[in-house]
Amino acid sequence: MRRAALTGLLAVCSLLAQAQEEKPKTGWVFTPMPNISYNSDVGLLLGAYSDFFYYGDGTVYPNFLHHTSISAAFATKGSWYVHGMFESVALIPGLRISASATYRDARVNIFYGFNGVASPFHPELELNKDTRTAWYTNSRRLLRVAGAVQGKITGHLHWMGGLVFRHVMMDDFSLKNYDSGKSLFLYYRQTDLIHEDEFKGGTSLELKGGVTFDTRDVELFPSKGMYGELMLVGNGDLKQWRYSYLQLAAQWKHFVSIIPKWLIFAYHLGFQHTLAGEIPYYNLNELATISYLYEENCGFGSRYSIRGLRLNRVAAAGYAWANFEMRVIPFKFNLFKQYFEIVFNPFLDLLSITKTYREEEMMYKLTPTPGELQPGIPAMWYTGEKRPVMATAGMGVKLQMNTNFILSLDIGKGFDPQLSDLFIGMATTYVF
Repeated sequence: MRRAALTGLLAVCSLLAQAQEEKPKTGWVFTPMPNISYNSDVGLLLGAYSDFFYYGDGTVYPNFLHHTSISAAFATKGSWYVHGMFESVALIPGLRISASATYRDARVNIFYGFNGVASPFHPELELNKDTRTAWYTNSRRLLRVAGAVQGKITGHLHWMGGLVFRHVMMDDFSLKNYDSGKSLFLYYRQTDLIHEDEFKGGTSLELKGGVTFDTRDVELFPSKGMYGELMLVGNGDLKQWRYSYLQLAAQWKHFVSIIPKWLIFAYHLGFQHTLAGEIPYYNLNELATISYLYEENCGFGSRYSIRGLRLNRVAAAGYAWANFEMRVIPFKFNLFKQYFEIVFNPFLDLLSITKTYREEEMMYKLTPTPGELQPGIPAMWYTGEKRPVMATAGMGVKLQMNTNFILSLDIGKGFDPQLSDLFIGMATTYVF
């Protein structure tokens, strides 16, 4: 009886092991999906997207030879976008190439001012139809076309170079049933914190170059290895030379396999600092990257940077940040001939300003003065406060299909109510 029970138990374990085994994919694999998600910064997103991966004969799996992504969505808080990208390690032998095109129209964009808590936040003035207020709102449209190429130097070390064309169009909000002409954005313009020649946005060509180091076992969801990049980013103003600038950007990611394929500790360190020139206000939140996997690559907070921080709440000329998380993979299974994993990831994110933006101008032009914008609301738009470190924490869960298709849900909150609120966000193909 005991031998039969043991045999049965071994058989069940064998079946479970087979169910958890990920079989290599070949040829093209794609996942057309409705884009239905929620982000507390932009609202409910409705649209569609699809990731296309090409694995050839499967020998490179779970890495890929070609990857294409197409997405489009409308957000209920007043924005929409279309985004397409392509990357390949096999189109040109010995080179990795990437290209993307994005158009994003944010009729209701978020603007909290400069330098984080130095610009105080008054929740009474958030978008509210009942009180007709939209104080932290402006309008932003972005057209971005980018391309990059990488080649091997030696071993795991590669060189990279890229170009980005960026056209940004800014304006005050224009919403029915709201008090027009009353926004922090216009107030910054009236005090000349936002200068007249940058007020409506601008056009620029960005050139970047640097090196990368990569020992990850899998690119999109690594269980071990390291990844680093160091770049110089030069942005040339095509409208007028005044707003050209040079930045240093660095990132380091490390993945430690505590229990192989079941428990992974991961951390990500980032640094971006303006070295020379004057960056226009509308590019403050642009995070330097080699390729644009997503439509959004700006604004600390939201889905792709500091989870739990209000989107665009911290705008400055230099940043250092860190993401820490433990990835626990308790469930693995096969369904409809596809391999799935469910991953839980408690996280802690940190952010610090390394270089402030127009702080002296803020000090003199936004000096706290007794008065009222409207009854009961003080007209105080500069405090001079600083936070050496801003922190958020939360929990995420990911549904991962065939390693490369990843659907993430993160819930986080910052420790400072001036900087954050409860954040709920969903994203696809995202693991830092």
